[in-house]
Amino acid sequence: MIILNDHELESLLAEDVPYGDLTTASLGITDRRARITFATRERPLVASCTEEAVRLCGLYGLEIDGFVKSGTLVPPKSVFLEARGEAAHCHRIWKSVQNLLDYASGIATYTREAVLLARTVNPDIVVATTRKTTPFTKKIAIKAVESGGGVAHRLGLSESILVFEYHRVFFSSDEAFGSALGKAKKANPEKKIVIEASNIAEALKFARLGADILQLEKFPLTKLADAVRILRADYPRITLIATGGISAKNIAEYAGTGVDMIVTSSPYSAQPADIKVRIEPL
Repeated sequence: MIILNDHELESLLAEDVPYGDLTTASLGITDRRARITFATRERPLVASCTEEAVRLCGLYGLEIDGFVKSGTLVPPKSVFLEARGEAAHCHRIWKSVQNLLDYASGIATYTREAVLLARTVNPDIVVATTRKTTPFTKKIAIKAVESGGGVAHRLGLSESILVFEYHRVFFSSDEAFGSALGKAKKANPEKKIVIEASNIAEALKFARLGADILQLEKFPLTKLADAVRILRADYPRITLIATGGISAKNIAEYAGTGVDMIVTSSPYSAQPADIKVRIEPL
């Protein structure tokens, strides 16, 4: 899984505690020994970024008494991270750790639900997420998706080849595009070529041109099922991806069309987890 580095974790703290904790210092309790716990409330959750939470605690000398790994399903009303140390340090990391866990665990929990719904229909299907992350949250969001059993469709432009309409418009004919596609395949023999199609005619054309993977964009369910059937008949080894407007509410229906992968942005807007934090003196 993705790991946030110490500089990134320090940046999280700097947003919340840029010049120290005025309240804790003013009350004269900075040196008191304390325990901080993070727990679920009435609902279970899939924990994510607990390793980063542990390291945030460690940056300020807190001792960890226990935590669960990212990807763990935590039952209701259960402590899943516990640390102890000076009260000043417990208060310093409190909200930054809670915000991180709330956000990441919310995405992880949603992703797990979506994956389970899809796999009740198609046990082998892969659920992936897009590049449409909230700015500056990408590492956290992708780790959260992985914690929930999903994968990243594309981590960025540098590691994969995905041809959109806005690439194809630069070619005057299908022949010119096909020639460029052939050169791209020869230049990147270890990469699969993905082409997005918006209708069955395009999908068949791109399959003939040598696409390894077809991304079927915003196909209505009935047309998607027809496209899968038609494409599988002539191109049984081609990988088919469904994307566009898919969420936990309809993911099972899309999984039932026979596609190999579903790509969605919906986990990124999942409701944050509701995590209970408690700080008490030792």
